[in-house]
Amino acid sequence: MTGQPRFSRRFEIFPEPEWEGLIDALIIHKGTAFLIGATDSGKSTLSQYLIERLISKNIITALIDSDIGQSSLGLPGTISAKILKTEKDIEDFIAEKFFFIGSLNPAQKISLMIEGTKKMIRMVRPVSEIILVDTTGLIQGEIGKVLKIGKVKAVKPDHIIAVQRHDELEHILTLLEDVPIYRVNVSRMARERSREARMRYRRDRFHEYFDEEKVHEFLLDDVDFFHNGKPFRPMRTDFQEGTLIGLNHQEETLALGILLELDSHSVAFKSPLKSVKGINRVVFGDINVNE
Repeated sequence: MTGQPRFSRRFEIFPEPEWEGLIDALIIHKGTAFLIGATDSGKSTLSQYLIERLISKNIITALIDSDIGQSSLGLPGTISAKILKTEKDIEDFIAEKFFFIGSLNPAQKISLMIEGTKKMIRMVRPVSEIILVDTTGLIQGEIGKVLKIGKVKAVKPDHIIAVQRHDELEHILTLLEDVPIYRVNVSRMARERSREARMRYRRDRFHEYFDEEKVHEFLLDDVDFFHNGKPFRPMRTDFQEGTLIGLNHQEETLALGILLELDSHSVAFKSPLKSVKGINRVVFGDINVNE
């Protein structure tokens, strides 16, 4: 539907020799696989390779992209999902479902990250043979451990695919029980990106989504307002113009919008949506696209 992010991010992949063994394991056991790795470890490249190989074998595969800072499927600040059945689905890389987190920093939204990932998996599970979950690069210290362990406990995946350069994931992996762990080396294609490159990537994603030729202005009255997963009654000065908002039907995010004006009963915003029919919940984030 209009309001879903549409991008084409396919690129040539040079697979590592050990990747083919992952295909065999996934086909035999199916289920849900978590990809865990540090920032710039090539998780998205690996997930694309797995998707292409599984689709070539006529296996319906879902991708859950929970990398809210550098999502390859959805928009920054969201967890997104897509079900892939054919080669055309790969070419037309459209996030079919997404869950608005409202932050670029998973450490600030650990409970929402866990909840959103679980919801996305629940949505795609009935029609998918294999579900691949691409996670954030937050692995360091106690926060990284809490986030990854929390997701694993909540979702109970059937596989863990650990992409690491040395042993940087072992403080997490050694705590995981009763789940097969496949350790693979970081791809030779993986490249570290600068902070500026990451910021530019996010700006480009928002620019594509909020194309001025497709953006419309709307006013919504008497909707429910949420922030950090909790309802609230906003004041005019609570959020600045340019704040990114999620436009929901109940808990499902149908589109994103950019705040124009706000009071305790209504919100004015612009969005690529053609209609606000069904929108009954506005979720406020901590991202301002003007900054």
